[in-house]
Amino acid sequence: MNMHRRTLSLLATPAVVGALTIAVPALAGTGTSATAHQARARHCNAVTVISHGRRVRACLIPGPRGFTGPAGPTGAAGKTGATGKTGPAGKNGTNGTNGTNGTNAIVAYAIVQPTSPTAASLIGAANILAVSEPITGVYCITPAAGIASSGIAAVSPEVSYSAGNVPGVIAVNAQHTNCPSTPYEVDTYAPGTTTPTLATGYAFTIVIP
Repeated sequence: MNMHRRTLSLLATPAVVGALTIAVPALAGTGTSATAHQARARHCNAVTVISHGRRVRACLIPGPRGFTGPAGPTGAAGKTGATGKTGPAGKNGTNGTNGTNGTNAIVAYAIVQPTSPTAASLIGAANILAVSEPITGVYCITPAAGIASSGIAAVSPEVSYSAGNVPGVIAVNAQHTNCPSTPYEVDTYAPGTTTPTLATGYAFTIVIP
């Protein structure tokens, strides 16, 4: 390592020189002493100080480490890295348990054909046991066991079994007012009348969900 040599541009006093440096005696003479001085001089930052008209070489001794300064501001965020490779697919999960089978719905249906002013018959009936016409145009329906007795049914006019092939006006009476002994009542009315009038002879279909 080369020795760095600098010359101070001021006239330093001995006190200043002592405070800043350790003087290196002139490398005079020969022998072991001179060699040791030369070795030490090569391992320091040497300066030449002019003190009282004399040029003195000295080694600068590093002072103690200063306190750690405050942390600088946070730098800007770096760019987002490239997306990594897609990982392998996970294992298939186990199959869920099978659900229980639902119960089969029971549906009742039939064509109701009036056969006289006070009687009617069932055609193609399923889960409907009987039909009666206690009042003209009023039909009391008796479903099979297991059919919910809600009074709710879907009805529509049927032409081919109606008198004169003329469709009537068909309506469900959910409260079965005229059929207290059966849960379903269907009333039929003559079409085209200003005032609804119960009338017989008009066939209809009925479906009970």
